Amino acid sequence: MKEIRELACRLVQQYAATSPFELCDLLAVNVFQCELPAQMGGVSFQTEENNSVILLNRNLGKMERCYCCAHELGHVMLHPNLNALSIAEHTFLCVPRFEKEADYFAACLLIEPHLAEWNECYETLTVNQIACLSGLPLKVAQLWVANR
Repeated sequence: MKEIRELACRLVQQYAATSPFELCDLLAVNVFQCELPAQMGGVSFQTEENNSVILLNRNLGKMERCYCCAHELGHVMLHPNLNALSIAEHTFLCVPRFEKEADYFAACLLIEPHLAEWNECYETLTVNQIACLSGLPLKVAQLWVANR
C-alpha cells in the first residue's frame, strides 16, 4: 500500500492538482458521463489504441462522482491493462484486491493533500469526519486510516 500512497502523492506534486478530473485531463485520460446501471458508479478501460477511458454514472452526486473518478483513475494508474469484468470471467485473479487498491489510491488522492488544512480545524479527526470531509464512503476512509 505504501507504493500506492507514494504514487498518489507524486501525481499531486508533479501536476500541482488534487482534483481527479484535473489529473485525468493532465494525464490524457478521457472521462465521460453516461447512463450506467444504478449499482455501477464507474468503469475504466483502455481502447485498442491504448487510450485510457473512464465512464462515470451521470446520476451520481458531485462528491460520489469525484470519488468514483479517483477510484477509476486508480485502476488506470495501477492496473492499466486489466478489466474487472473480464478478470472475473476469464481468470483466477483476485478482483477484490484490485478494488481495494483503487479505493486506497482514491483515499490518498482525496484525503492527503487536504489533511493539514482539516487538522487546523480539528485537533484530531475521527474516521467519520475524514469520510465526511473527503466525500469518501466510510469503508474507504477506514481503509486509509488502517494503512497510513
